[in-house]
This record gives sequence, C-alpha cells and structure tokens, in this order.
Amino acid sequence: MKRDDVFPSKYLKASDLNGKSVSVVIERASFEKLKASDGKEQEKIVLGFRNHKKTLPLNRTNYDSVTDIVGDDDTESWPGHRIELFADKTPMESKIVDCVRIRPPAQHDLPKNKPVKSPAPVQTSAEARDEETDDEIPF
Repeated sequence: MKRDDVFPSKYLKASDLNGKSVSVVIERASFEKLKASDGKEQEKIVLGFRNHKKTLPLNRTNYDSVTDIVGDDDTESWPGHRIELFADKTPMESKIVDCVRIRPPAQHDLPKNKPVKSPAPVQTSAEARDEETDDEIPF
C-alpha cells in the first residue's frame, strides 16, 4: 500500500494530479477552520470543485491566482469559473516540497472571466471532452 492509501485525505495534494494538469470548475469557496502543521487552528478559503470530492485549501499565492483569473477578489463570485490545477514545487521551511498551483485554463477552454453555466441536458462534444478529462484525475 502507498502512503495516500493508508492515510487518505479529503484535501487535494500534488500527488493526486499524477503529474497532469486538470481543468476544474469552482463549485464553492467556503471559509473553514483547518489545523496548521504546528497544530494550531487557522481559517482558510477552501475550494470545492464540480464533479470532484476533494477540496483545495488556498494559501495566499493560490488565492491571488484565482483572483487574477476570475477578475474579482470576492470569493462569492468565484463559483462557476474554470481554473487549471497543476503540481509544482515550493520552498517550505528548509525543504522543497510538492504543492498544487492554480493558473488560467488552457486556451481551448472557456474564455477568461466567464462563469461556466450548470450543465444542460444536451452536451456538446467539448463538454463531453471536459467531463472525460475531469474523470481521469481520481480526486
């Protein structure tokens, strides 16, 4: 068994992306109390995504990335917007660690600053492709 199998997490980790970037639609941005590595509680914005169970707590860098993509720092306006998640590395304390970062979706995805509407009963081939892409990442 692997570590992630023994200690499953409800939060998205870089290893969940399997080295691929994934385009997701923000379903919610909620304010939640989380335990920091030092055991203290802190409040963070946590993103939930359409068709995915795992959520992503935001650090300042990722919060700023979403703000830049959406064009608004009010988290209430974020649901419905598409972003792209990818694995990266970052310094933490005295180590370089894996992390999840956020960037604008690829050019073939939906235009910037346009929220994604709820799925219609009839899907276009692009929507079907996006759903297939979402299903490849098991988070």
